[in-house]
Amino acid sequence: MGLAKRIVEKKGSRPHPVEKFLEAHEKVKWILPAQGGLHPFTMLFFAVFILAAILVLDPNSWIMGVTISTVVFAVVAVLTTARYRVIAITSDDILLLKARGWRPAKPIELLHRVPRTSKFEVRGQFWSQIEIAGEKLWVHKRFQAKLEEADSTLGRGTTKAASSAVYRANRAKKKVKHARRKR
Repeated sequence: MGLAKRIVEKKGSRPHPVEKFLEAHEKVKWILPAQGGLHPFTMLFFAVFILAAILVLDPNSWIMGVTISTVVFAVVAVLTTARYRVIAITSDDILLLKARGWRPAKPIELLHRVPRTSKFEVRGQFWSQIEIAGEKLWVHKRFQAKLEEADSTLGRGTTKAASSAVYRANRAKKKVKHARRKR
């Protein structure tokens, strides 16, 4: 029991690699991986093509060797053109971070810092394409809920607006109007 507690404490005290790219007052709300380049299912197309070539062509044929070599070359080309990114979303900004293919969740470089001014407009497909700082990225369906949640909080609760007295006064007026309508 004591060992498990120490492991949890040690793991909880270690900062996430994204935090070294944040400013002193910022806190990251959502972190998600993304992939740039060709559609991620392009690899599946090549795999189906290889399977069809093996099933249809004669195993001793030179055509099968050329087909397999061509597809292997295409797979390597797709793998080398893939760009791995980490998207960190704060209340005010979106950080686009570069990651390596072997460790796609660990960012190594800050590419862009973009203010959150527009929604991501996720389409709900298995791989949805979004654009950040002019770069088109593919986001897996598993992480699209985080983007939708970020879209729903856009423009609310930012640290810049919350600190102003005018914002607080306007917010209080809205609450009073809303309370009157309920009666």
